[in-house]
Formats: sequence, C-alpha cells, structure tokens
Amino acid sequence: MRMLSVYLFSLICLSGITHISGRQAMGAVLKHFLTCPTRRISLDVSKINVHFHDFKGGRSKVFPINKAARGILSFDNLDKNRNIYMFVHGFATYMNHPIADLVRRTFKAVPNSYLILIDHSAYTNDFDGKKKSYKRSVEHVYSIGMQLADMLAKLNNRGISAKRIHAIGHSLGSQILGYVGQQFIRMTNKRIARITALDPAGPCFSDRPREEQIRSGVADYVEVYHCDHGALGTKSVLGDIDFFVNKGSAQPQCKSLTPSNKCSHNVCVSMWMASVAHRDWFPARNCDKYEAFKNWRCAPNRRTLAGFWNPGTAKGVYYFSTKKYKF
Repeated sequence: MRMLSVYLFSLICLSGITHISGRQAMGAVLKHFLTCPTRRISLDVSKINVHFHDFKGGRSKVFPINKAARGILSFDNLDKNRNIYMFVHGFATYMNHPIADLVRRTFKAVPNSYLILIDHSAYTNDFDGKKKSYKRSVEHVYSIGMQLADMLAKLNNRGISAKRIHAIGHSLGSQILGYVGQQFIRMTNKRIARITALDPAGPCFSDRPREEQIRSGVADYVEVYHCDHGALGTKSVLGDIDFFVNKGSAQPQCKSLTPSNKCSHNVCVSMWMASVAHRDWFPARNCDKYEAFKNWRCAPNRRTLAGFWNPGTAKGVYYFSTKKYKF
C-alpha cells in the first residue's frame, strides 16, 4: 500500500494526470497522498546561487547567496536606475531547464534592466523521489525566502530603489516570494514594487493560513495567475488582482499533451513571458465566474491588461483568454 501511495503521488501530484476530472477530485487526491510539513523551521540554504545578467553589457556572473549583494554592487558601471527583475523557479527546476532558458531569452529584449535568476535547486530538486523531495522542498520555502529578502534589502540599502524591483515566481517560487516580500518590509520598512505569482504551488499551501502563502500586502502590487487552479496550482484567491487564465485550468495549449496538469501549470510561465513581446495579447475582464466571462456577460465590466504590461491599477478577479495563441 505504501508503494502504491508513493507511485500515485508521483503520477498525480508532480507529473500530472488526465483521467481524474474536476478540481475538487484532484485536490482531494493530492491531499490524501501528500505528507506536508507541519511547522516552519529555519534551515541552512547557503547553497543558493544567484545568476546576475547584464544583457546590455554582455556580462553575467554567478554568486553564492551570502555574497550576492556585494557581488552585484561591485559590478563595474552598475546602473542603479535600471529595473531589476528577479525570477524564482519552482520545484525540480534547474538552470538548464526550458523555463530558465525562456526567462533568459525573454529578458534579453527588455531594455533598461538587469535580470536575477535564483537557483535554489540544491534544496528543491527531485533527487530523493517525488514525494520525499517535495516535502523537503516545502520545508525550505521559508528559509529561501528569508535569504532572498536579505539580499534585496542589502541592495536597497546601497541605493537600489525598492520601486525598481519586480519579483516573478512560478509555483513553489511564487510561495517563496510571499516570505521575500514580508521579510523585506520588516528589514527596510518598504515594499518592493511588484510580485508576479505564476500559478502558486497548491500542494501543502492551499489549505494553509493566508500569512503562509503569497498574498496582497507583501509588495506594492501583487498579481496572481491561475493556470492549474486547485491541483498543482493553489485554489486560493490571494493577490491584489487574481487572473484566471481561460477557466484557470485545463489550458487549451495542453489539449494534446500528457500529463495535462503539469503542462497547464507550466503554461503560466510561457504565457506571461510571451506577453513581454506582445503587449495587447491578453485583455482581461473583471468577472466572478468563467461561464459568465465565456458567454460575454462580463463585457461591460472593468478591463485591464494581463501579463508584463499590466498597469498595476486594477484589483479583484479577472479572466482572459489565450485560446488563439501558441506558446
């Protein structure tokens, strides 16, 4: 029975399935087979690596987390007036992963900016098997968040404005950013400009208290995107604005792919990165339910842009369609 549980967790939770229908059914299966940490503890995360990219200057360098702020600040001709984008990946993602490659390619085209890629895979890899590795990864979320906040606070103390920091997270990385934002406030009495949470991890988080998840209030503006709502992604509405991509699950780009849950979960990244080059692709409408959005009953409602060009003024729940695009 134990081996069956491990197998089903690997198949369902972290690889995705196609034959269990309904978000509630999926969520119940995940909850049954996954053992989650019961308390938050401080752990050593000194093996985090920080990849700093100055694409305009053609320079990149990797720093251990405890030397990252000093290393970045020592860059020749560092322009403190540029925007800083920090991307924090999810579970079992590495610097040679397609997601990391996509992030680098995307931000090469963003002017007046630096990119920081956080590699926390020493603590969030899947080397011990899916079930055990995921529990271990969740245990490290708090400590990773504390260290990243410390790095950003040191940059801020040396002249990099919090208003120029935009943190983007996927899955487990989105939940890490909840602690980053919270601790940054405690250390500086300031908020970073924006947090973009791409399908924040659901397993071990959806049923946790709000203060243990990414949420509004930990940055000037927190935007949350739901792509595998209630399964690999959280079922909670958390941000200043929550975007439901199509209906929030079963993304149209994944119809012919198996596992579909994993594909939908990862589509959140490719969708948002695509918006950098395509400003007007994703107009969104304020709407309570997908059926109302699909049937145009929300057409008179408030409108904003989803993705990179979201102006950061709208609040509430919004829906948008990606059906005519390929990522």
